[in-house]
Amino acid sequence: MENERQKENEVISTSHLSMSKRLKKCSASTDVRDTTEPSQNVAGKELNDDSEVILKKQKKESGHENEKTALKKVEEHDCIYGNEEEAFGNNQRTIYVKGLDCSLSRYDIKSALEKHFASCGDISRVFVPFECRTGVPLGCAFINLMDPKKALELDGSYLGPSKLEVVISGTTPIGFYNFKGCGRCILILKRRNFRRFVDARVGRIIPWTPELARWMSEAKKMIKAKKKMEAKKKMEANKKIEAENKG
Repeated sequence: MENERQKENEVISTSHLSMSKRLKKCSASTDVRDTTEPSQNVAGKELNDDSEVILKKQKKESGHENEKTALKKVEEHDCIYGNEEEAFGNNQRTIYVKGLDCSLSRYDIKSALEKHFASCGDISRVFVPFECRTGVPLGCAFINLMDPKKALELDGSYLGPSKLEVVISGTTPIGFYNFKGCGRCILILKRRNFRRFVDARVGRIIPWTPELARWMSEAKKMIKAKKKMEAKKKMEANKKIEAENKG
């Protein structure tokens, strides 16, 4: 009997040992899984973050490239007022020539005009206006020469197939028909007008202050009141005339 009990105890102890070994293996495997899975997740997150950063950088670079290409496209064409000395070089000896062939380039037109008006003295400037975005001449030109009155004798003469109209321009600006211009035209003209305004006031510009704003508002009110008084006087005068006509 005692031998049988000892055998049973040995069997139970061996079964307990095997169970404990299995439990240890399971715990070890779970520990390994727990330790490996977070690291893999972290690595995956880092890879995703890196890829997002790279994509953002690529987008920024492509945006900068697009901006640069856009600026290049804007800067590709010449502006009619790009050379201010030529564009705004009119003086008392400037003539205005109209009726030029627009199919020619402005450089060919310039050289042809220099030859055509060579008998009128030294030519210091030939400005051929053109459309900014296309570079097509507008069919006219401004020429500074020694004898503008002699240049009037060439009014009605022919330059190739085109008949020329010649007038003395002087400093008076002459507008261009069907001229579209570009964004730089507006900026250049604004800067020029501001410089002329400063020069006219001998560099003195009144700063905008609260007192000046108050004075401006009072001046506006006085002008409005004056206009109302004039309108009332006109109404009263019209009423008197109507009353006299009825009487």
